[in-house]
Amino acid sequence: MEIRNLRYFISVYHELSFSRAAKRCFVSQPSVSAAIAQLEKELDRQLFIRHAKGVSPTQMGKELYPSALKVINEIQAMQGLFDIPPALIHLRLALMPFLSGERVGLIIKALITSLPKLNLTVVDWNEEADARIISKSMVLQNEAFHNLWVDDYVVAMPLGHKLCNQETIILQDLNGLPFISRKFCDARETWDDALRRHGVRFNSKATVNTEEYALDLVAAGLGISIVPRHSVNRRADLAIRPIGNVKLERIVGLAYQADHPLPIQLMTAIDKAKQSICRI
Repeated sequence: MEIRNLRYFISVYHELSFSRAAKRCFVSQPSVSAAIAQLEKELDRQLFIRHAKGVSPTQMGKELYPSALKVINEIQAMQGLFDIPPALIHLRLALMPFLSGERVGLIIKALITSLPKLNLTVVDWNEEADARIISKSMVLQNEAFHNLWVDDYVVAMPLGHKLCNQETIILQDLNGLPFISRKFCDARETWDDALRRHGVRFNSKATVNTEEYALDLVAAGLGISIVPRHSVNRRADLAIRPIGNVKLERIVGLAYQADHPLPIQLMTAIDKAKQSICRI
Protein backbone atom coordinates (compact mmCIF):
# COMPACT_ATOMS: atom_id res chain seq x y z
CA MET A 1 0.00 0.00 0.00
CA GLU A 2 1.62 3.24 -1.16
CA ILE A 3 1.76 6.31 1.08
CA ARG A 4 0.92 8.50 -1.89
CA ASN A 5 -2.33 6.62 -2.40
CA LEU A 6 -3.29 7.21 1.22
CA ARG A 7 -2.60 10.92 0.81
CA TYR A 8 -4.84 11.02 -2.25
CA PHE A 9 -7.50 9.04 -0.39
CA ILE A 10 -7.49 11.58 2.47
CA SER A 11 -7.80 14.47 0.01
CA VAL A 12 -10.75 12.84 -1.76
CA TYR A 13 -12.35 12.17 1.64
CA HIS A 14 -12.02 15.86 2.54
CA GLU A 15 -13.06 17.29 -0.81
CA LEU A 16 -15.73 14.71 -1.75
CA SER A 17 -14.52 15.17 -5.30
CA PHE A 18 -11.74 13.59 -7.39
CA SER A 19 -11.19 16.80 -9.36
CA ARG A 20 -10.89 19.03 -6.27
CA ALA A 21 -8.64 16.46 -4.58
CA ALA A 22 -6.41 16.49 -7.66
CA LYS A 23 -6.10 20.29 -7.51
CA ARG A 24 -5.32 20.09 -3.82
CA CYS A 25 -2.55 17.53 -4.42
CA PHE A 26 -1.27 19.33 -7.56
CA VAL A 27 -1.73 16.25 -9.74
CA SER A 28 -4.06 15.22 -12.54
CA GLN A 29 -7.49 13.77 -11.83
CA PRO A 30 -6.62 10.43 -13.51
CA SER A 31 -3.72 10.08 -11.04
CA VAL A 32 -6.11 10.41 -8.11
CA SER A 33 -8.68 8.09 -9.69
CA ALA A 34 -5.99 5.47 -10.34
CA ALA A 35 -4.72 5.71 -6.76
CA ILE A 36 -8.20 5.17 -5.31
CA ALA A 37 -8.84 2.30 -7.72
CA GLN A 38 -5.56 0.68 -6.61
CA LEU A 39 -6.51 1.07 -2.92
CA GLU A 40 -9.93 -0.45 -3.56
CA LYS A 41 -8.33 -3.36 -5.39
CA GLU A 42 -5.81 -3.96 -2.58
CA LEU A 43 -8.52 -3.84 0.10
CA ASP A 44 -11.13 -5.59 -2.06
CA ARG A 45 -13.64 -2.99 -0.90
CA GLN A 46 -15.28 0.06 -2.44
CA LEU A 47 -14.14 3.25 -0.68
CA PHE A 48 -16.28 5.86 -2.42
CA ILE A 49 -19.67 5.96 -4.12
CA ARG A 50 -19.45 7.95 -7.33
CA HIS A 51 -22.36 10.24 -8.29
CA ALA A 52 -23.06 13.26 -10.47
CA LYS A 53 -22.00 15.87 -7.88
CA GLY A 54 -18.84 14.10 -6.70
CA VAL A 55 -18.32 11.18 -4.33
CA SER A 56 -19.32 10.11 -0.83
CA PRO A 57 -17.41 7.63 1.36
CA THR A 58 -18.72 4.12 1.89
CA GLN A 59 -18.69 2.57 5.36
CA MET A 60 -15.32 1.03 4.51
CA GLY A 61 -14.05 4.46 3.46
CA LYS A 62 -15.18 5.93 6.78
CA GLU A 63 -13.40 3.15 8.66
CA LEU A 64 -10.19 3.54 6.65
CA TYR A 65 -10.02 7.33 7.10
CA PRO A 66 -8.79 7.52 10.75
CA SER A 67 -6.18 4.81 10.07
CA ALA A 68 -4.95 6.64 6.98
CA LEU A 69 -4.66 9.87 8.98
CA LYS A 70 -2.70 8.05 11.68
CA VAL A 71 -0.23 6.67 9.13
CA ILE A 72 0.33 10.08 7.52
CA ASN A 73 0.76 11.74 10.93
CA GLU A 74 3.29 9.12 11.99
CA ILE A 75 5.26 9.67 8.80
CA GLN A 76 5.30 13.40 9.44
CA ALA A 77 6.50 12.74 12.99
CA MET A 78 9.21 10.47 11.61
CA GLN A 79 10.42 13.26 9.36
CA GLY A 80 10.72 15.43 12.44
CA LEU A 81 13.24 12.97 13.90
CA PHE A 82 15.63 13.95 11.14
CA ASP A 83 15.24 17.67 11.80
CA ILE A 84 13.37 18.37 8.59
CA PRO A 85 12.04 21.86 9.40
CA PRO A 86 8.31 22.23 8.71
CA ALA A 87 7.37 24.97 6.29
CA LEU A 88 5.79 28.12 7.66
CA ILE A 89 2.02 28.08 7.01
CA HIS A 90 0.15 31.38 6.82
CA LEU A 91 -3.59 31.18 7.48
CA ARG A 92 -6.19 33.94 7.66
CA LEU A 93 -9.25 32.34 9.21
CA ALA A 94 -12.61 34.16 9.14
CA LEU A 95 -15.33 33.33 11.67
CA MET A 96 -19.06 33.77 11.32
CA PRO A 97 -20.34 35.72 14.35
CA PHE A 98 -21.94 33.92 17.30
CA LEU A 99 -20.63 30.46 16.58
CA SER A 100 -20.09 28.14 19.53
CA GLY A 101 -17.01 29.62 21.23
CA GLU A 102 -16.17 26.24 22.76
CA ARG A 103 -16.14 24.51 19.37
CA VAL A 104 -14.22 27.24 17.58
CA GLY A 105 -11.74 27.20 20.47
CA LEU A 106 -11.13 23.47 19.96
CA ILE A 107 -10.43 24.03 16.28
CA ILE A 108 -8.00 26.88 16.87
CA LYS A 109 -6.28 24.94 19.66
CA ALA A 110 -5.86 21.93 17.36
CA LEU A 111 -4.37 24.11 14.63
CA ILE A 112 -1.89 25.82 16.95
CA THR A 113 -0.78 22.65 18.79
CA SER A 114 -0.55 20.50 15.66
CA LEU A 115 1.21 23.08 13.50
CA PRO A 116 4.06 24.82 15.38
CA LYS A 117 4.93 26.75 12.22
CA LEU A 118 1.41 28.12 11.78
CA ASN A 119 1.03 31.88 11.44
CA LEU A 120 -2.67 32.27 12.25
CA THR A 121 -4.72 35.46 11.92
CA VAL A 122 -8.41 35.40 12.87
CA VAL A 123 -10.64 37.94 11.10
CA ASP A 124 -14.35 38.74 10.72
CA TRP A 125 -16.40 36.48 8.46
CA ASN A 126 -16.72 39.06 5.66
CA GLU A 127 -12.99 39.97 5.50
CA GLU A 128 -10.53 38.54 3.00
CA ALA A 129 -9.38 35.14 4.25
CA ASP A 130 -7.87 31.83 3.20
CA ALA A 131 -10.69 29.92 4.89
CA ARG A 132 -13.94 30.70 6.70
CA ILE A 133 -15.84 28.84 9.40
CA ILE A 134 -19.42 29.59 8.36
CA SER A 135 -22.82 27.99 7.90
CA LYS A 136 -23.41 26.06 4.71
CA SER A 137 -25.99 28.60 3.56
CA MET A 138 -23.21 31.21 3.29
CA VAL A 139 -20.93 29.18 1.00
CA LEU A 140 -20.05 30.91 -2.27
CA GLN A 141 -20.22 29.20 -5.65
CA ASN A 142 -16.44 29.00 -6.00
CA GLU A 143 -15.86 27.57 -2.50
CA ALA A 144 -15.40 24.02 -1.28
CA PHE A 145 -17.07 23.16 2.02
CA HIS A 146 -15.91 20.72 4.71
CA ASN A 147 -18.57 19.90 7.33
CA LEU A 148 -17.56 20.40 10.97
CA TRP A 149 -20.73 20.13 13.04
CA VAL A 150 -24.52 20.49 12.94
CA ASP A 151 -26.51 22.86 15.16
CA ASP A 152 -30.15 21.97 15.76
CA TYR A 153 -32.54 24.85 16.45
CA VAL A 154 -34.42 25.14 19.72
CA VAL A 155 -37.00 27.45 21.25
CA ALA A 156 -35.40 29.97 23.63
CA MET A 157 -37.66 31.52 26.26
CA PRO A 158 -37.37 33.52 29.48
CA LEU A 159 -36.96 31.59 32.71
CA GLY A 160 -40.35 30.86 34.21
CA HIS A 161 -42.18 31.00 30.87
CA LYS A 162 -45.37 28.94 30.79
CA LEU A 163 -43.89 26.56 28.20
CA CYS A 164 -40.96 25.67 30.49
CA ASN A 165 -43.11 22.91 32.00
CA GLN A 166 -43.08 21.04 28.67
CA GLU A 167 -40.19 18.79 27.67
CA THR A 168 -40.89 19.30 23.96
CA ILE A 169 -42.69 22.10 22.17
CA ILE A 170 -44.74 21.79 18.99
CA LEU A 171 -45.39 24.70 16.66
CA GLN A 172 -49.03 25.00 17.68
CA ASP A 173 -47.88 25.81 21.25
CA LEU A 174 -46.29 28.99 19.91
CA ASN A 175 -49.34 30.40 18.15
CA GLY A 176 -49.98 34.02 19.12
CA LEU A 177 -46.96 34.32 21.42
CA PRO A 178 -44.66 37.38 21.41
CA PHE A 179 -41.69 36.55 19.12
CA ILE A 180 -38.21 37.96 18.47
CA SER A 181 -36.97 37.26 14.96
CA ARG A 182 -33.64 37.77 13.21
CA LYS A 183 -32.99 39.20 9.76
CA PHE A 184 -30.44 36.49 8.98
CA CYS A 185 -31.43 32.97 9.93
CA ASP A 186 -30.20 29.78 8.23
CA ALA A 187 -33.47 28.00 8.96
CA ARG A 188 -35.72 30.91 7.94
CA GLU A 189 -37.13 29.34 4.76
CA THR A 190 -37.92 25.98 6.42
CA TRP A 191 -39.27 27.76 9.50
CA ASP A 192 -41.62 30.05 7.53
CA ASP A 193 -42.88 27.12 5.47
CA ALA A 194 -43.61 25.10 8.63
CA LEU A 195 -45.50 28.02 10.17
CA ARG A 196 -47.69 28.32 7.07
CA ARG A 197 -48.44 24.59 6.97
CA HIS A 198 -49.44 24.51 10.65
CA GLY A 199 -51.32 27.80 10.55
CA VAL A 200 -49.14 29.36 13.26
CA ARG A 201 -48.76 33.14 13.60
CA PHE A 202 -46.64 35.13 16.01
CA ASN A 203 -47.05 38.45 17.70
CA SER A 204 -43.79 39.92 16.38
CA LYS A 205 -42.17 42.24 18.92
CA ALA A 206 -38.85 42.95 17.22
CA THR A 207 -36.59 41.95 14.35
CA VAL A 208 -32.87 42.12 15.13
CA ASN A 209 -29.63 41.48 13.26
CA THR A 210 -27.92 38.91 15.46
CA GLU A 211 -28.56 35.96 17.74
CA GLU A 212 -26.99 37.85 20.63
CA TYR A 213 -29.51 40.70 20.43
CA ALA A 214 -32.38 38.24 20.06
CA LEU A 215 -31.28 36.28 23.13
CA ASP A 216 -30.90 39.43 25.22
CA LEU A 217 -34.45 40.48 24.35
CA VAL A 218 -35.74 37.00 25.15
CA ALA A 219 -33.95 37.05 28.52
CA ALA A 220 -35.57 40.44 29.21
CA GLY A 221 -38.97 38.79 28.86
CA LEU A 222 -40.04 40.41 25.58
CA GLY A 223 -40.76 37.18 23.74
CA ILE A 224 -39.47 33.84 22.55
CA SER A 225 -37.15 33.03 19.65
CA ILE A 226 -35.64 30.10 17.75
CA VAL A 227 -31.85 29.83 17.79
CA PRO A 228 -29.12 27.22 17.27
CA ARG A 229 -28.68 25.14 20.43
CA HIS A 230 -24.95 25.82 20.74
CA SER A 231 -25.50 29.59 20.88
CA VAL A 232 -27.36 29.23 24.20
CA ASN A 233 -25.45 26.39 25.87
CA ARG A 234 -23.73 28.67 28.39
CA ARG A 235 -26.56 31.13 29.06
CA ALA A 236 -28.08 30.61 32.49
CA ASP A 237 -30.69 33.34 31.98
CA LEU A 238 -32.69 31.40 29.37
CA ALA A 239 -34.67 28.18 29.08
CA ILE A 240 -34.51 26.10 25.90
CA ARG A 241 -36.74 23.33 24.58
CA PRO A 242 -36.57 21.18 21.43
CA ILE A 243 -39.17 21.57 18.68
CA GLY A 244 -41.09 18.35 18.22
CA ASN A 245 -42.82 18.64 14.85
CA VAL A 246 -40.30 20.39 12.62
CA LYS A 247 -36.56 19.75 12.15
CA LEU A 248 -34.44 22.88 11.83
CA GLU A 249 -30.65 22.75 11.64
CA ARG A 250 -27.57 24.73 10.69
CA ILE A 251 -24.58 22.97 9.14
CA VAL A 252 -21.30 24.66 10.12
CA GLY A 253 -18.08 23.96 8.28
CA LEU A 254 -14.85 25.18 6.76
CA ALA A 255 -15.14 26.97 3.41
CA TYR A 256 -12.22 27.83 1.14
CA GLN A 257 -11.51 28.58 -2.49
CA ALA A 258 -11.99 25.36 -4.47
CA ASP A 259 -9.05 26.21 -6.73
CA HIS A 260 -6.77 26.98 -3.73
CA PRO A 261 -6.89 23.81 -1.59
CA LEU A 262 -5.62 24.03 1.97
CA PRO A 263 -2.46 22.11 2.97
CA ILE A 264 -3.15 18.56 4.12
CA GLN A 265 -1.52 19.35 7.51
CA LEU A 266 -4.23 21.95 8.11
CA MET A 267 -7.04 19.59 7.15
CA THR A 268 -5.57 16.87 9.34
CA ALA A 269 -5.55 19.24 12.33
CA ILE A 270 -9.11 20.35 11.55
CA ASP A 271 -10.31 16.76 11.49
CA LYS A 272 -8.55 16.07 14.78
CA ALA A 273 -10.54 18.93 16.30
CA LYS A 274 -13.72 17.68 14.62
CA GLN A 275 -13.42 14.39 16.52
CA SER A 276 -13.22 16.33 19.80
CA ILE A 277 -16.20 18.48 18.81
CA CYS A 278 -18.35 15.42 18.22
CA ARG A 279 -17.85 14.44 21.87
CA ILE A 280 -19.22 17.75 23.23
